[in-house]
Amino acid sequence: MRLGEAQAPHPGRIYLMATASFPLTLALWYRGLHMGTVVDMHVHTIVGSMDSDISPKRLGEQAQAVGLTGIALTEHLHQWPADEVEHFRQEYRLFVFNAREWSTDMGHVVTLGLPRDVRGIHRARDLRAACDDYGAYFVICHPFRYFPGPSSLLFGHRRDQQSMPIEELAEHPVFSLADAIEVLNGGCIERENTLALDVARRLGKPQTAGSDAHMPLEVGRYATVFEKDLESEEDMLGELRAGRFRPGRRGMLAGQYEVLAETEAVAEK
Repeated sequence: MRLGEAQAPHPGRIYLMATASFPLTLALWYRGLHMGTVVDMHVHTIVGSMDSDISPKRLGEQAQAVGLTGIALTEHLHQWPADEVEHFRQEYRLFVFNAREWSTDMGHVVTLGLPRDVRGIHRARDLRAACDDYGAYFVICHPFRYFPGPSSLLFGHRRDQQSMPIEELAEHPVFSLADAIEVLNGGCIERENTLALDVARRLGKPQTAGSDAHMPLEVGRYATVFEKDLESEEDMLGELRAGRFRPGRRGMLAGQYEVLAETEAVAEK
């Protein structure tokens, strides 16, 4: 089926269907022509991450330049003060979720919805329990970064990493704790993202995408595309729990994001 062969269910949106000349089932999402929100779900700034070179001003400018409509602030050390979040929202007219990235005994985790005063958690199971207490969302990030090798946060202790099948990789306990798996991370190479995607598909877990930006030009390389316009953090939590989102990558044109199809490989373009 090609665009124009049947009436589009939502006039004004752009639909691109699979054809012989375009075998991948990709949806191209353009800013202003759809009702969803495109959120870079993994961003660090100088406000709460010592290893970042991104100021709020540079973040807002770059997000607008690449066509993002939302940002999840996932600082390493502490979240943004509420007044600074609101000022940023108003100045750059972006949806913002004030989140946090945690270093745990089972890798790095982004939580969305935990209060700012929740601190000092180092065990993934304790973080899961806190998410359950507060109704927060738990995303395991870049689970196969540096895999295989001694620096792998999940499997660095294993000497047989090279021979581990996907079925065994998927049995790591952190995946049972996670609500979703980050399958496109800007700091990972293609093979590492592919393994995350393969595990997520095997387990039937929802999939997110984020740039893991620490430098301004990294913002928006990957993003998570939501089906609806997000107006609040509660909106986003509701959509996350309902699974109405897909991982996406920046296209060739500003404001264009390509949603990863259900059976598509991660291969870069």
